[in-house]
Amino acid sequence: MTNYQLILSSFSIAICTLVLGCKNSSDLILEATPSSQNINLERAEIAIPVDSLGLSVYGTDPTIYMAGNDFLLYAYNTPQHSMDVYNLTQKTFKSRIKLHREGPNQVNKVYNSYVLNPDSIYIMGKGKLYLLNQLGEVTTSYNTIFESSDNTEGGYFHSPNEANFIIEHGGAAMLGFFIHHNTIGAERTPESLSNPILGRLNLKDEDLSFYPLTYSQFIQQNQGDFSELKPNFTFTANQLIYNWPIESNIYTFEYKSGKKKILGAKSDFSANAALTITGNSKYDYRNEGTWFNSIKPYPGTKLYYRTHWGSQPRTTPNGDKTDASTKPGYIMLLSENFEVIEEIELDSDCFLEGSFATNEGIFFWAKDGMNENEMKFCVYSVNQ
Repeated sequence: MTNYQLILSSFSIAICTLVLGCKNSSDLILEATPSSQNINLERAEIAIPVDSLGLSVYGTDPTIYMAGNDFLLYAYNTPQHSMDVYNLTQKTFKSRIKLHREGPNQVNKVYNSYVLNPDSIYIMGKGKLYLLNQLGEVTTSYNTIFESSDNTEGGYFHSPNEANFIIEHGGAAMLGFFIHHNTIGAERTPESLSNPILGRLNLKDEDLSFYPLTYSQFIQQNQGDFSELKPNFTFTANQLIYNWPIESNIYTFEYKSGKKKILGAKSDFSANAALTITGNSKYDYRNEGTWFNSIKPYPGTKLYYRTHWGSQPRTTPNGDKTDASTKPGYIMLLSENFEVIEEIELDSDCFLEGSFATNEGIFFWAKDGMNENEMKFCVYSVNQ
């Protein structure tokens, strides 16, 4: 940045602060719109057998693929370094795709996956996007790290947590979260936070381009002064639905028109915005703050759902320190227009992370009655 640009930026901030009075960041967290629909969530339990190499709980977010009328679950088996495939509809184990740790078919890491079809499985690794067939052979790999160019000062595609990616047009391109090098680290500038975060990698010529999507106004207003800035991405046919763990707002972006929307989805049970790092030295966001997960469709309906880890005080009423075991989890059911229909606390014997949905309901890995011969799920289904 030139000296002139630095002076101009500082002058603009001063004008905003002293003359106009910048909008309070808390005002940027929108109120929820309640829905008139009356829908309840009912809980049941489902078990699916696993073989001797399978896991009763898979610790990474699974991928769901529709094969005809059947829902298939692709789950990364960390100890085996494999993708285990289950037929959720038939409640059966289907196959195991062994990944290679070295050699020409090496998959160096599994951050996230996308199944275009059973013989075209994409895995986001460390610095690489891998295309595998159903035998676990790497048919193609793509570099996901880029040097400085006309449209970026350098950066890379990344798919942590629920910053999912998608393969479009039958394998022609990949859309995903792009981190520019000048956004990395604690010192974030207004320029870095206005960088586009949705990148498009042309898989034919590896050309890099971007959609006009940046960090939220809430994040920018607070100079990115948070411990967690990675977004949650959910791709649908016509639009991207996205949000951030640190705030309750929901955002949408239409690919073709470029139209954007911001919608309120405040929780009635939890804090709806994280505290900044500066000035809150004792604040432990992971323990005390709310962590909002992605907005996911509920198949067979026009509904969506979102889960979140609720906020909690630093200590319990009897003075004990709180931790992950005391942190509550919640499910919010949303209409097709993201109006809030219902919000309930998740049973404590269900794991919040790694949820997914089929037309049978919203699946959570169960904590109770675990045994090594089966995957057990808490399933929450709608009752209209």
